[in-house]
Amino acid sequence: MIRQRNWSANFRSKTFTVGFLFVLLTVLWLILIGTSWSEAHASTSPNNSVSASSGTDKTGEEYSFRWLDPEKKITVLQNRKYLKSERLFISASGGVATSSAFRTAFSFDPRLSFNFSEDWGFEAFYTMVFNRENSTFQALRQAANVLPVVREIRAQYGAMIQYSPWYAKINVFNNILYFDWNFSAGAGLVHTALDTRATSSDSAQYVFVDRFAIFAATGQQFHLSHDICFRLDFTSAFYQAMVFGTSGAQVWWTNFTGGAGFGFRL
Repeated sequence: MIRQRNWSANFRSKTFTVGFLFVLLTVLWLILIGTSWSEAHASTSPNNSVSASSGTDKTGEEYSFRWLDPEKKITVLQNRKYLKSERLFISASGGVATSSAFRTAFSFDPRLSFNFSEDWGFEAFYTMVFNRENSTFQALRQAANVLPVVREIRAQYGAMIQYSPWYAKINVFNNILYFDWNFSAGAGLVHTALDTRATSSDSAQYVFVDRFAIFAATGQQFHLSHDICFRLDFTSAFYQAMVFGTSGAQVWWTNFTGGAGFGFRL
């Protein structure tokens, strides 16, 4: 029982560390974006030599964004080239997951989205998670006959409200790349498989339970054309389960998935 408690505590500590690093990177990215927007606002203010409405400086010459696009003169950066309002979006992505401290997990994540406006939308998803024993579990099997609690995430599915507050353009190898940055929150279920065997000599015996989960996600969609997007997504699932598998207090657990894929907008 002591060994199981230690492994459970270690897993929760690692999960907290991953979550903390993810939040820290998000905050740093927000600071970077905010600084860039502040500089851009200052450069287009009435006291600046560049006019935001006409795209000219005080000498009357057109302000040229040659570093951004040498073939065009850009006067309005806020215009949207690729619109997503009132359009369905079908996508699929693959990546990694943190199913368990004793499993290496990969995910496949098809999604269906619909945007009510350029800022707000709705997304439904079904994430399949594929697990295999990792080196930590194999080393434990060889060192001890008693196994820890192993709870795999086999799938997770639900629906989320999506908010896209940022639309941006960046210069990538002298080409303009348009992308949206979105945040999502919602609810659904996680399909768990609890390995109930007590010793390594026994064969695996799983108990399957669906548990209510709260989902939070963030992602970016890079517009390759009016219909095709490349997307990056990070999703967190928060659910409650017993700390020792089938006994103990109900505690919160977290599963992270991250992936990349493509989507088609109808």
